[in-house]
Amino acid sequence: MKVSPHVIRIGGIFGTGVWGANVYLLIDDKLTLVDTGFRGRANQILRKVKQLGFSPSDINRIIITHHHADHIGSLAILKEITKATVLAHPADAPYIDGRLPQPGPARPSSLGKTLYRLGRFFPVTPSTVDQAVNEGDVLPVLGGLQVLHTPGHTPGSICIFSPEERVLIAGDLLANRFRLGLPSRTFTVNIEQEINSIKRLANLDFDIICFGHGAPITHGAGRAINGLIQKLENTI
Repeated sequence: MKVSPHVIRIGGIFGTGVWGANVYLLIDDKLTLVDTGFRGRANQILRKVKQLGFSPSDINRIIITHHHADHIGSLAILKEITKATVLAHPADAPYIDGRLPQPGPARPSSLGKTLYRLGRFFPVTPSTVDQAVNEGDVLPVLGGLQVLHTPGHTPGSICIFSPEERVLIAGDLLANRFRLGLPSRTFTVNIEQEINSIKRLANLDFDIICFGHGAPITHGAGRAINGLIQKLENTI
């Protein structure tokens, strides 16, 4: 799915991003991947890259929004094939490179335990993080890709914002599975931090927002987010 002139969504399992995370491809002089989905997604991703007229070697950068298995499961194989530089926030890097194990559910629940068990069918191979990214960093992609540190879902969760495309890629800061809202509380380590990070989006000027799970909002995304922020403020 073409989200904007230079941003492509590669949907999750069944193309929905509901089970398994969306992957985004940013097309510039070189290609940048944002997240990699569960283990086993590499062929689907590279097939899409080839359909667009590129080769795997054109991918020179992989940005990870956070360390969960549905976002980094195919990272190791994609890094090996493409030789791309991997970027992530330093707070999540130990979970990506294997210094720390992938954690279980942040909150005990039958759903969380079930999903955690299912996740064992998609083990994560550790992968080196080549470049740490922090709040305020600007990457040389699409005229300047801004990094926002948005902790809550994980300590090192990030969003990336392209003013040129007016696109925000939010990772799991938010979800749009069936309606716009918070991500799964079961796997969110700090809900208060999460809400504070969401409120920061009110200061950005974007038309399109892309999620780790669910379809992008491609028209009036800023208004939709401000409406959600107002709702959150009224219910806290």
